[in-house]
Amino acid sequence: MHPTPSPSAVARLRAAPLQPVRRLRTSERSSDTGSGAQPQFREGAGRGKGARRRRRPAAPCDETAPPSRRGAAPTPLPRKGFPSCSAAAEGAGCRRAPGVFASSRCGLSAARRTTSARLPPARLREEPPVTHPRGHRRTHRPRRSVTWGAAAAGVLLTLGALQHSAQADPAPPSPDTALVEAVQRDLGLTRQEATERLADEAAAQRTATALRGELGDRLAGVWFDAGSGTLAAAVTSDADAAEVRAAGARPHKVAHSGLELAAVADEITRLVGNGKEGVRSWGVDIRDNRVRVAVAGDADPGFLKALKVFGDRVHVETGADTPRQQGGEVAGGEKWVPGSESPCSIGFSVTRTGGAKAFVTAGHCTNDVNQAAYGKDGTRVGTSNKGGTGSYNNREGDFGIVDVDQSGWTLSNRVEGYSQSDVTLTGSQDATVGTLVCRSGQTSQYRCGEVTQVNQSVDYGNVVIDGLSYSDACSAGGDSGGSYVTASGGKAVGIHSGGGSNTCGSSGETFTIFQPVNEALSKFSATLVTGAPQPGEVTVAAVSDQHTAVGQRAEVANSAEGGTAPYTWSASGLPAGLAVDASSGTISGAASTKGTSNVTVTATDSAGKTGSTRFTWTVGDNGGGTLSLQNPGGQTAYIGKAVDLQLVASGGSGARTFTAVGLPAGVSIDRASGRITGSPTKWGSTTSRITVTDGAGKTASTDVTWFIFY
Repeated sequence: MHPTPSPSAVARLRAAPLQPVRRLRTSERSSDTGSGAQPQFREGAGRGKGARRRRRPAAPCDETAPPSRRGAAPTPLPRKGFPSCSAAAEGAGCRRAPGVFASSRCGLSAARRTTSARLPPARLREEPPVTHPRGHRRTHRPRRSVTWGAAAAGVLLTLGALQHSAQADPAPPSPDTALVEAVQRDLGLTRQEATERLADEAAAQRTATALRGELGDRLAGVWFDAGSGTLAAAVTSDADAAEVRAAGARPHKVAHSGLELAAVADEITRLVGNGKEGVRSWGVDIRDNRVRVAVAGDADPGFLKALKVFGDRVHVETGADTPRQQGGEVAGGEKWVPGSESPCSIGFSVTRTGGAKAFVTAGHCTNDVNQAAYGKDGTRVGTSNKGGTGSYNNREGDFGIVDVDQSGWTLSNRVEGYSQSDVTLTGSQDATVGTLVCRSGQTSQYRCGEVTQVNQSVDYGNVVIDGLSYSDACSAGGDSGGSYVTASGGKAVGIHSGGGSNTCGSSGETFTIFQPVNEALSKFSATLVTGAPQPGEVTVAAVSDQHTAVGQRAEVANSAEGGTAPYTWSASGLPAGLAVDASSGTISGAASTKGTSNVTVTATDSAGKTGSTRFTWTVGDNGGGTLSLQNPGGQTAYIGKAVDLQLVASGGSGARTFTAVGLPAGVSIDRASGRITGSPTKWGSTTSRITVTDGAGKTASTDVTWFIFY
């Protein structure tokens, strides 16, 4: 198992203190307590025992709404194993629904900001170094990802959002009895509480899909809030907050956009390189609207100093534990053995091109090329990492594939439930922070927990891996490669990568780390073996209308969800010189002819379901169309080193003039060409406002954040 820093240890530093709570009687809920507080719920007194219980709050907890629009001050409800809402959050007037527990997530952002302000880097606790238990050879292939701050390779067009109508997914079936029992056991819930939470999460997932289609990259993040039973969404504008409310979710007004924080995380990845002393993990914490960096007490002082340039966009913290990789019929969660090495667990059965049988598992279990693979009964099932192209244990991820090339073995669409009933797979999806997942592995068997972080970079000591997710479930050695599924609906979510030293049944906090499964399916062009088509339609994220000039390099990233991954992408109506990548959906190239085109981008899943988005693409020279100024993304520079950034504007009429306010000291802009040059003279971070004005006096502006290092 990969050793990795514990996000739960960070949460312990931030979380509000535990408060004694008790469950209210019905009469107490519907009457004044005598303290001046309003009734907590809009329920009639004397509700009969068999009356329908109201699960939704009378008014959602909305951090962007004035106090007069919120509910009355709540009385905490008990939740085993979770702290109640902080006093500050209760004073804000958040209501909770009956049967939904008090949660540390309510008011968490304020609590975290207060706590982190009292914890300077000098107080970081010592964290022991990490060692790799399996001793495999490492190869470091560069992670091929689009970074918003990379301007040298061309201009990355920022994606706006159009109104996009998506068909809502049908309501999922009632959760299986055994699944509800597993959630009860691992989260300390009653049967009714577990059933209600699973239903709330299913509704929140459908809302999240709709919001991603409507707002696109204007969303700074979404997560499930167990305290209110609703989806929470981070946005930077009042207009977007209104759209979030209209969709039935709770908006959180935040200071930093998702693109801004992604640029910061990318720069930290560059600073870390293949590893920095004492640096354990980093990534965007969407609930805190900052980049979380977990370090040990011996972290590189120069690295910690460099982080100060990011200001409040970064929070440095320690972890109480270090991460480590845990290392008939083919079924998810069951045992398999790579050669004569320690056993691992099966992730999911898949088919490859031409129908070849295989299963996906952890990449650190499949390092050796053409290694014999054995099933739980000791007989050979297939070949691991055949031809040397079936294993990734590097920046790209922790996933591998085993070809089931021995006769007598069949692929199963189930995940082993051990003492619980098995889970029948219906498709795959990405994990959402705050929702429940259940994992299956041959050592600790079937365990459930909550997703706490997504898209994190983890330093296991001998390898750095990007794009991993955390949960607070428990695990043990030998669970590596095992299955992560949604707690309802049968969706494959991830592959077990690692966890902490505290295993199931031991004292102390637990955490697990998993690799998103959709990335593995896409990389290997594999199709998940399912028992039934995945409910819901394929939804493609909205894209704003595009404006470029003839010969200008352009790149637009597209994304989809729903259906059954992987997706095949196509596009119609693209201007000459532009093309779409069939596997990634990214449009790139340079248009060669002026004009306006109606573009349709379509994603087709492995079951043949399709989803599309439409927008216009206008290609001009110095005139025509709406004046626009493309955002080049966050910029990184160094004191004394030359800066050369060409801004790109399109549309409008007549000659254009460029101006800038707040550029780094030593840097200036050419008013006629929009080219920014110079050498920074002072370290730090700053945000500059760039404006272009056309001959008719119309303007367009964009903000660029600069990070200047020594």
